[in-house]
Amino acid sequence: MTSTVERRRRWIARAASLVVAAVALSGCAAIPTSGPVIQGDSVVQGFNAPGLRARGPASGDDPKGIVSGFLTAQAAGPAGDFDVAQEFLTSDDWDWKTQVLVFDGDLDLTYDEEAMQTGAVTVTGSASVVGALDKRGVYTEDVPVTTVVSFGLVRQGDGQWRIETAEDGLLLSQTNFLAAFRSTRLYFPSADREVLVPDERWFPNRTWQTNAVDETLIGPVEWLRGSTDVVVPEGTRLSIDAVTNEGGVVDVRLTDAISLASPEDRALLKAQLEATLFDAVPLTVNLYRGEDLLSTPAGGPVLAKADAVGNEIVAAEGQVMTLETGADDLVPLAPAVSLEGIEATALAQGANARLVVVRDGAGSLLRLPTKNLPGAPLLTGTDLLAPSVDRLGGVWSGPRAQAGALQVVRSDLTDPGTAVEVAVPWLAGRSVQSIRVAHDGARIAVVSSDALGATRVDVAGIVRDEKDVPTALSEPFRVGAPIRSASQVVWADETLLAVLGTDEAETSPAVHLVAVGGDTTRLSPVAGATAISAGDGERTVQVLTEDGTLFGRSRSGAVWEKRIEGVALPAFPG
Repeated sequence: MTSTVERRRRWIARAASLVVAAVALSGCAAIPTSGPVIQGDSVVQGFNAPGLRARGPASGDDPKGIVSGFLTAQAAGPAGDFDVAQEFLTSDDWDWKTQVLVFDGDLDLTYDEEAMQTGAVTVTGSASVVGALDKRGVYTEDVPVTTVVSFGLVRQGDGQWRIETAEDGLLLSQTNFLAAFRSTRLYFPSADREVLVPDERWFPNRTWQTNAVDETLIGPVEWLRGSTDVVVPEGTRLSIDAVTNEGGVVDVRLTDAISLASPEDRALLKAQLEATLFDAVPLTVNLYRGEDLLSTPAGGPVLAKADAVGNEIVAAEGQVMTLETGADDLVPLAPAVSLEGIEATALAQGANARLVVVRDGAGSLLRLPTKNLPGAPLLTGTDLLAPSVDRLGGVWSGPRAQAGALQVVRSDLTDPGTAVEVAVPWLAGRSVQSIRVAHDGARIAVVSSDALGATRVDVAGIVRDEKDVPTALSEPFRVGAPIRSASQVVWADETLLAVLGTDEAETSPAVHLVAVGGDTTRLSPVAGATAISAGDGERTVQVLTEDGTLFGRSRSGAVWEKRIEGVALPAFPG
């Protein structure tokens, strides 16, 4: 959770430095950012989210003042109810849950004053939208796009203006969005029920636990459905629209459909919810069918959150060496793993360097001999991608010029066997710059570009058969919208990517931290950056320069610091 909180702090700081859009009741077109502070939930302790006090319409407000008050009430609403926002409307047809548009900059409201004489007027404004939240809490980042919003107002019999037509959903500045909503990682069992797979969502602070349970029962986002297991019987929902949390014990009361779940599935659901609802301190979830407490097997399943297991490896002094976390000394593998006679252009490793893979030139992948496994050829081809190793021992690669398939070799066995084709129709005709499988083995990040050089960063679910052999990737979920070009992607934590690339503001390659289901933050560039690596956590992100110098984050995380010289091809497990 630490890196998520840090990202939210940065986002708030960046948004607060802007002229925050919204809307004062006095009629000026800016949502106020002053006012009382609303106490947030414990996961975001350490910063004060600005709060807003919603006030109803004042007698004599002109059309702009009415719209201003309505938008202010929207910003304050998620912290309480939307009753005040409804006071600005002529009917109760407005549905705030449809979507949330998050904007940056100013929102200038205008209307034709002469039209007021007719008793009907339209107030319009334009907003630079940078993201949207759908009704399931899925946040999609967007390149800033100017969106026109409009409100139709009528003068009522008492002479007061009210909004007759307004688009469903909320329109919030970045600051107000972060004040009212919190990021929450839902967790679902991987298809083999070995690890937890995260699914990042955003819910109103006031109701986040209930929303999180609701969405866990419904299931993961579409692109993860084929990569996770279903343990909740169809039709299972909360029997009351709330969960209670008292003293670290969360009671979840479910409908009768839960009785169809096996004891093992109930235990998995309990483990899911305990990971999802974790909020600074451990908690216990009790499952009920109505008012009847449901039993789960003693001890229950312990599903781990997958992470990088082991130290970083690099190429140095003609061999593969390890660089221990927090240390600046290179240590040879035991026994030594030589790179003699190999044109090493990329390295990858499994957990604890049990498996070490090298790309030889551009057309061959080799498994290097270690104390665990003998050396072996893995894959040959034309212009192969730098390899990535999943937790099941699969080595992923394939040609950069795509016909719609990646290749995977099961390489943790003495005899690696034959590569299998993984269907990826949406990559056909594209050029792939980088791939990286998440530590859970259920998701993959892909950087690719089209014939015109337009780059996109996608994540997709990995679909496997009953023997855990990957067969296809799901439809992609696009992230990192501001990135214009990129050469490499790695996972920096469960839902955070580090991407080496450029955007409109910086033509030199820099590290971009891309939240899967959140925003993109560009770090300061390092001159001559050619590669990146990352373990678990934003602070583990490193940059390699063309002269072989490896830079890491400072203790404060604010600047880059030189770590070691004379190395190449840094790679954490994965």
